Amino acid sequence: MSLLTALMAYGQQDNVSGLALDSLTVNLHDAINLQRSIELEEIHGVYRLTWWHFAPSPSLNYDFINSRYYVTVSINTSAFVSHMLGKRQEDRRISAANRRYDNQIKSAEIRLRSLLISVNQRISNIQLSYEIVSNDIEIFQIKYSEHSFHEIDTETFLRERSVILNKIRNHNSDVSSIQQQLLDIELLTETVIELDLSEYFFNPSKILGVNDRE
Repeated sequence: MSLLTALMAYGQQDNVSGLALDSLTVNLHDAINLQRSIELEEIHGVYRLTWWHFAPSPSLNYDFINSRYYVTVSINTSAFVSHMLGKRQEDRRISAANRRYDNQIKSAEIRLRSLLISVNQRISNIQLSYEIVSNDIEIFQIKYSEHSFHEIDTETFLRERSVILNKIRNHNSDVSSIQQQLLDIELLTETVIELDLSEYFFNPSKILGVNDRE
């Protein structure tokens, strides 16, 4: 199911498609939790303890009373103490990172739902706007024909042309804004959204008479 189908399935601002929301939310969680796992792995790597920390440290000594050399072996306990302090620091960093990513997920979920609600409503509006502007273009083409046959003066015609061009500009700007919101959803969820809104764009150069210079 395309996002457009999912978003338009309910058609009301308070009824964002559950399928679209659930699917994108899962992707959002996966994207943020991947960042979490990378950071936590880096934290674990800093305080990792190996057997080298407890390797015996031999030293050569001389007994002046008995006039002989002897070897003593000691274990560096300071390394263990340092490790335990590091583990406490690690636990604090992990706890702080988890809280930060949990809050990031909550904020991202709110933003995702807000974007979906907005896109849902704006796609409904843009479809209606497309029909209205298409109708206005047909009216303009009648005005163009009337001007060609000198049934209306040039000033009236130019005003009509300015009006339709402004409507086209505003409509196309709205479509571009929706596309930007879809890009925001893609960045937020790391999901490719295959929704093409190009069919809702108007090309002024293809509208009869808009490029004429009177």
